[in-house]
Amino acid sequence: MTGTLLSIIFLLQPAPKIDADRSPEAVVRAMFAAFNRHDAVAMERIYAPDARLTSSDFCRARGRSDVRRTYEALFRAFPDIRDDVTTVVSEGDHVAVRFMAVSRRGGMSLKIHTFLRVRDGQILEDDSVFDTGGQACEP
Repeated sequence: MTGTLLSIIFLLQPAPKIDADRSPEAVVRAMFAAFNRHDAVAMERIYAPDARLTSSDFCRARGRSDVRRTYEALFRAFPDIRDDVTTVVSEGDHVAVRFMAVSRRGGMSLKIHTFLRVRDGQILEDDSVFDTGGQACEP
């Protein structure tokens, strides 16, 4: 019962704030935690105002202004999606992450490799690579 009580207390605590003294790895882990909560607003705040996002399914690079829209659409399309992180490698301001994006209802299990650069407690660059299965990119 103690473990359950501690879990409930943890869930009721506010999400940690991202500040300049957080390590790049901690910032990236906070981004994945926000993703798994389906909190697109928190995700947007983790990205720097001049962030650049590239992905195998984007026709062109996106910026911070696209983060909320992009992730809210993903959460609508896959209401149970979550990212299961398997590997994190961090050196200086660079963080590499290997994870599986999984949605049981959507029948999806997708291995993704993401390379990020963090500056002043925010994600500045996010480059995700995965097999698109031949689907055309999104404008």
